[in-house]
Amino acid sequence: MRTLAPSIAAALLLAGCAMPSTTVRTTDTRPSIAIEGGKPGTVLLVDGQLVGDAASYNGKPLVLRLEPGTHEVEIRTQDGKLLFAQKIFVESELKVIQVH
Repeated sequence: MRTLAPSIAAALLLAGCAMPSTTVRTTDTRPSIAIEGGKPGTVLLVDGQLVGDAASYNGKPLVLRLEPGTHEVEIRTQDGKLLFAQKIFVESELKVIQVH
C-alpha cells in the first residue's frame, strides 16, 4: 500500500496540469446592412433570395453580412406585395437602409 501512494500522488499532480490553450478569433470583415424601419411580419430578400424577417435585421443586434458589390434589396409582405426596393452598393462596414 505504501508503494502505491506515491504513484497515486504523482498521477493526481500530472492530471491537474494542463497544457496552455490558445484561442484564435477571426473577425468577419464583410460589409453588412441593417434595415431601419422594417415592420415585423415583412420579409427581406437580397438578390431575389429570402433572408428572413426584415425587422430582425435592425442592427440591434442582428445585421446581414453581404459580399462586397451591388445587391438588390426588397422588402415584401407575407403575401408578396412589394413594399420597398433599392439597389445598393456595399464596400465595407455597415450600411443602414431606411424604410419609410
